[in-house]
Amino acid sequence: MNLFGGSSTGSFGGGSLFGGNQQVVVNYNPMKDVEVASPPDDSVSSLQFSPGTLTSTFLVAGSWDNNVRCWQVEQNGQTIPKAQQTHTGPVLDVAWSDDGTKVFTASCDKTAKMWDLASNQAMQIAQHDAPIKTIHWIKAPSYSCVMTGSWDKTLKFWDTRSPNPMMTINLPERVYCADVHYPMAVVGIAGRGIIIYQLENQPREYKTMDSPLKYQVRHEMPNNRKKK
Repeated sequence: MNLFGGSSTGSFGGGSLFGGNQQVVVNYNPMKDVEVASPPDDSVSSLQFSPGTLTSTFLVAGSWDNNVRCWQVEQNGQTIPKAQQTHTGPVLDVAWSDDGTKVFTASCDKTAKMWDLASNQAMQIAQHDAPIKTIHWIKAPSYSCVMTGSWDKTLKFWDTRSPNPMMTINLPERVYCADVHYPMAVVGIAGRGIIIYQLENQPREYKTMDSPLKYQVRHEMPNNRKKK
């Protein structure tokens, strides 16, 4: 039985009680899940719903097909494809600005982009020496910026109006995952390391620790992909 909304076929002992072959088809979808219209052509790496500042709900997804897509989500769960943008490598992470007007994307092509949804234009805002694994928007009382974490072992903070980073923090290992909840940010790196940053005034290291988990903290890549 398929628990994720597909159809499955099954038989009892290979046949019916009367000697013939009989199949039972079951459509099992108790949560009434709805597949998005025009889904990506490859594995999905990141999903983000729009912030509550918007009157409508939107969903963006980054994929290994090099694209980031945006859908409008209706009250009944149905989705309407609205637009998409492209990188020259797989899109590993996506993030919204706090006002919902822009989407930030991080890619294996070593760049990050800012997608202005009103004009449907995307521009490069960040550059690393290796694939960019994480991207987050930081809205602080005294500054706003984009934080990117990369496999080049750096964490960078960007003013989207400048091609150069506001700050670069060198790390002991590659960035595998990160999250921001102002005034704090947490970054998971290779080797089970976790680094916590204080974001008030300007980013600075607050605490380092080893993960209590047995295995590496990270977002898993699809099984058919190898880290570059």
